[in-house]
Amino acid sequence: MSNKKITMLKLKRILQLLAAGISQREISNKVGISRSSIAAYKDRADLSGKSYQDLLLLSDSDVASLLQRTDYRPGKDARYNVLEPLLQEYSGDITQNRSTYECLWVEYLKLNPGGYGYTRFKAYIQDYIKSHHYSYHNVYAPGFEMQVDFAGDKLKLIDRKTGLITEVVVLCCILPYSSIAFIIALYDATQESFYYGLSRALSYFRGVPESVKSDNMRQWVTRTDRYEPTFNESTMQWSVHYDTELVATRPARPKDKAHVEGLVYKTYQFVYSRIRNEEHQELHMLNARMFELIEEFNSRNMSGRTYSRMELFEREEMPLLKPLPAEPFILKHKKEFRVPSNYHVQIGKERHSYSIPYQYVNQKATVVFDMEGVEVYVAYNRVAIHKRDLKANGYTTEPSHMPENHRAYQKSTEYNAAYYIGQARHIGPHTTTVIERILASQPFIQQAYRSSQGILSLAKKYPVERLEAACKRACTTTSAVSYTAIKRILELKLDKEQINPDTSHIPFHENLRGSSSFE
Repeated sequence: MSNKKITMLKLKRILQLLAAGISQREISNKVGISRSSIAAYKDRADLSGKSYQDLLLLSDSDVASLLQRTDYRPGKDARYNVLEPLLQEYSGDITQNRSTYECLWVEYLKLNPGGYGYTRFKAYIQDYIKSHHYSYHNVYAPGFEMQVDFAGDKLKLIDRKTGLITEVVVLCCILPYSSIAFIIALYDATQESFYYGLSRALSYFRGVPESVKSDNMRQWVTRTDRYEPTFNESTMQWSVHYDTELVATRPARPKDKAHVEGLVYKTYQFVYSRIRNEEHQELHMLNARMFELIEEFNSRNMSGRTYSRMELFEREEMPLLKPLPAEPFILKHKKEFRVPSNYHVQIGKERHSYSIPYQYVNQKATVVFDMEGVEVYVAYNRVAIHKRDLKANGYTTEPSHMPENHRAYQKSTEYNAAYYIGQARHIGPHTTTVIERILASQPFIQQAYRSSQGILSLAKKYPVERLEAACKRACTTTSAVSYTAIKRILELKLDKEQINPDTSHIPFHENLRGSSSFE
């Protein structure tokens, strides 16, 4: 207990009680310190050669130096004189993750075989780092800067029909002055997704800051440099569109954008934690949920303050932002091609295909696409327009772009049992019975659909009265009905013949053999 430092107030109280002649046991009870500690402080006071009253007149630092025991520190010897010039280099290797303590210690011993052991060596480096580590507190002007970064952890979209899981990235943006935040999930971190996310962030902030800062990601710079980084062409286009300055952090200096690094951590805590048990099928559904949470985050009072990020932003920062341009920046791509026989064009990293009117097959065309839309031009005339779909390897087909036979086939694949029964009821009850029997008897439903479609198609060639009569004859004469049987009845005009009510015997004909043929 005597090695544990106490407050100066208690220490002076102990001196006052000692000067008053109070016993150590009673002093222990009054100040709540063990008697052994009281005895230790009394011994040090007596060894100082000063009276208790004189000690009470000294400054706090002098009293502490006389009565409080200093922490143990191993003494420095000749070995330290050799190690000291190396500490700066060693601490740099550790803080920049270029080496480990053990590796440095092995190298140190090769140069100084009689040097410190591993524990003392490591302690001296750690002390040097602590005593030479300085943090600068950045002060931001309102409306001056927006910081951006991608979160390290991805989120997932789940297709409930197929069970397919698609990972998506999360872009985080923050205005450091007010700490107002914006996050958005994107299918990927490509340039078109990245700049789309940045444009959405500025729309949320309802203005443009003087500068936008990111680290040296590939979507931002083509050549990193501490003083003059080279930004890529797309970044420059985005910058000119919004009239904002581009800034890149120093390589391997995450503290240059400490606010957005902190936002990533808060996103894990506030957003990821709340949606960890939720399932989202579409990107827009996930973003709607995230926008709801980030709105709540911005509207909550900040720690230790009586106002929220949104209130501070709207009061002091938003009025200083530059106005947004008339249209948001959207990175556009162009692709020239010859329309293939399947009248679809495949674009983007996701390789999604979009339809073109079949009349333009084998003609030269140009597709212009961005994050939101796809436009196809033939001879400078726009012939197709689609909403961008980022599902990998999917198809977006406009029915009017298909030939008539393709539309008919597609339509047939979309029918179900209820459709065929409904169509049969327009013809008659016997046709309905035939369709119901076929749907119930076929082992494979698609085969039953084709048979039903074939029977209904006979109404295009024969009057519906004859088709109903043919179905009636088939239902009366046999329980196994089929498209072939109905078609045969119509071809042979058996639907016009009177059905023999006595079906208990087989009629006589020349091919009928008796029992004698099987003896």
